Amino acid sequence: MSRVTFVLHRGGTSETTGTALALADRLMARGHRVAVFAHDEAAELTVRGAPAAPVVAALVRRGMHAGTLDWVVEGEPDLEGGPRHHRPWSQVAGVVPGDHADLWALVRAADVVLTPNAGG
Repeated sequence: MSRVTFVLHRGGTSETTGTALALADRLMARGHRVAVFAHDEAAELTVRGAPAAPVVAALVRRGMHAGTLDWVVEGEPDLEGGPRHHRPWSQVAGVVPGDHADLWALVRAADVVLTPNAGG
């Protein structure tokens, strides 16, 4: 099976982000290994209380049990705008804080890299 890495930078409940999360779910269901690196606005997707947090939490739970998902968020997000470091209690369980070195490792290990909304 393939290893697919998503690099997300848009947050909120955009159609593109929703489609990326649904695609990640389908890929995992078919046995593919999925990694997500969330930075910029997408870092807020994993903050407890954010609109997308329940969806992310469900994906992370399924991925933990099957060993098919890694979710790395750049620093610690703050819904007011900007990364906050060293606040793991604000994150959905199973999300790992990281940096661009982690992004490079995920991209290097991937068979396919998808960057929704990368151009605009």
